[in-house]
Amino acid sequence: SSLWLRTVFFIRTQSVLPTTPIATMTLLKRSCAVAQARRAGSGSVRFSSDWAEKAKGLPNAFPSSLPEAPTWFGNDKMTMEIEGRENPVYPSPWNKWFPYEPIPSTPKIGPYYVHCSASEVYHFCTCGECKTQPFSEGTGNVCGNQPLFRPKPYTPRYDGKKLLCGCKKAPGEMCNGACVLLWADVHPFMFSVYCFSSCFAFGLFSAWMFHP
Repeated sequence: SSLWLRTVFFIRTQSVLPTTPIATMTLLKRSCAVAQARRAGSGSVRFSSDWAEKAKGLPNAFPSSLPEAPTWFGNDKMTMEIEGRENPVYPSPWNKWFPYEPIPSTPKIGPYYVHCSASEVYHFCTCGECKTQPFSEGTGNVCGNQPLFRPKPYTPRYDGKKLLCGCKKAPGEMCNGACVLLWADVHPFMFSVYCFSSCFAFGLFSAWMFHP
């Protein structure tokens, strides 16, 4: 434990912090060697103080072409402007933790009520930019409009009308009510009015029904 404490103290006392994971590991290895030598009492150990200059020539573990993270958090905007998108894009708190994950567009805040046949394989649109919503325009592994997304095969078990997700926030192709939460985020005032009106009406009805 004392070895790690000395290592952490040694890193925190450096004037320049490492900029790459490889440089960080190099600093940890060298600092551990210094701490072990001092603990064993082997005398003075030479440690290069220009590790930052040497670390500049090391290869970076992260790709240099990584796009910038979206900076929509912290302002009043509910949508993002992404090049090549026609439908609105509503980020979720998940995208704040994982900013480089692709965000689908929302062609409709609500489900699609479509008729599906059990003997047919459908390809559900996951990007939200296809013209043939809620299904994809292509059947391959990559979406034709947005290459970061891929269509999701869907085979219904029975014939009939299906409620398919239109906001593209549900984990699957079926609507699970995520559009209600999205609508509440987009229209907080109207959602508050509806909730207050519903609670007030229920209170009046219950008081009239159960009064002595």
